[in-house]
Amino acid sequence: MAMPDSLTASCSVVVDLPVEQFDLAGWIPSLSNDEYLASTPASRAHKQMLVYQDTDGGYVFRNDETVAGFMMTQLYRPEIMEPRHVFLVSPRTKARYLRFVPLHIQVTWDMRVESFDANRSTFTCTVGARLNPLLRLASYLIRLTYWTEAHTQEETPHFADSAARWAKRRSSERQDSGFRSS
Repeated sequence: MAMPDSLTASCSVVVDLPVEQFDLAGWIPSLSNDEYLASTPASRAHKQMLVYQDTDGGYVFRNDETVAGFMMTQLYRPEIMEPRHVFLVSPRTKARYLRFVPLHIQVTWDMRVESFDANRSTFTCTVGARLNPLLRLASYLIRLTYWTEAHTQEETPHFADSAARWAKRRSSERQDSGFRSS
């Protein structure tokens, strides 16, 4: 279970898709590396995403990215995998500040979809980190909260669009297969 985060950044966007059509638990394992890279077009913060299953059969999401001068490798494992809520935890993210200072921090990635109205949904992405006291103090000097918020604001609309496209494709495939079988 994840420890409480000492730094969080969240962003929400409205998506033209009813909440019932989303399946975040189905979408996130299918998120391609190309889509992951494309979700930070301005900053190019995302470097790589790999999804694989560990020996226990559970998903592992490896994300490499740069935020606020930190090059990070996260090995996320799901704590919640539901159609409208995915919560991933990387308990010992390996980070390097300016390539020289090695750190280990817990990072969380929380995505939710809630109903906005009958035809639209609100997609929310929250990124969190549990910082030790020294890093928490240093985070004020390097404006880590600002950079984390900017990163989350950049990636969230792209993740929301990707999840909506995936849901529409899946819905279309189900309708097509139902049409053929009748």
